[in-house]
Amino acid sequence: MPRPSDSTPDSPSPTYADVAPEAMVQVGFVFRPHGMEGELKVNPEHTDDPERFEELDTVYLGRSPHAVTRHEIASVRYQETKRGTTVILGLADVASRSDAEAVIKQNVFADEADLELADDEIFIHDLVGLSVVTEAGETLGTVANYMEMPAQDVFVVHRPEAGEAMIPAVEDFIVDIDLDGGRLVVRPIEGLLD
Repeated sequence: MPRPSDSTPDSPSPTYADVAPEAMVQVGFVFRPHGMEGELKVNPEHTDDPERFEELDTVYLGRSPHAVTRHEIASVRYQETKRGTTVILGLADVASRSDAEAVIKQNVFADEADLELADDEIFIHDLVGLSVVTEAGETLGTVANYMEMPAQDVFVVHRPEAGEAMIPAVEDFIVDIDLDGGRLVVRPIEGLLD
C-alpha cells in the first residue's frame, strides 16, 4: 500500500532507503530551493569538506536517519556566501521548484560506506560516547556532543556528578583521540571545567 506522500500526482515517488540508520552520516541540511529547476541550497554544516558531495552518487533526505528517501545526485556546484560555502545540489528526481519545496528543512545523509576519509580524518559521530580522561588518568565523563562554534569547535562532556562542560577542540586541551581505546585524553586548565 503506498504511503500518503507517494500519491501526490505531480511529484516523483520517493525511493525509501535500503541503508541501516546506523550507517547514515549527516552531511548537510536543505534550507531552501534554488531557482526554478529543482536545485537545493544545502548547508554542509556537518562536513568539513563540502566537496565531498562530488564523491557521492546518492544522498538520503529526511528528518532523521530512521525515515529517509534515496535520491540520485544530478549535479553539484557551490556558492560562496558571508557564512561560507553553500552547496547547490541537483537531484535526479527533484525537477521543479515545487519538488524542491517539498524537501526543504530536511537533513541530507550519506551512507558511511560511500564517504572516503583520509587517514587523519574521523566521523564526528564516532566521538560521541568516548570516555573523557585527563593525562593523569582521572575520568571526567563522556563525550555527549561535538559542536562547531564560530570561534572554535568544542567537545560537550557529560559529567554525571557535575553537569556538562565544554572543552575546546584545540591542541592545547586535546592530547589524544583514541578510538580503539574508546577515550579522549584531555589536558584541562584551571577553571575550564567549572
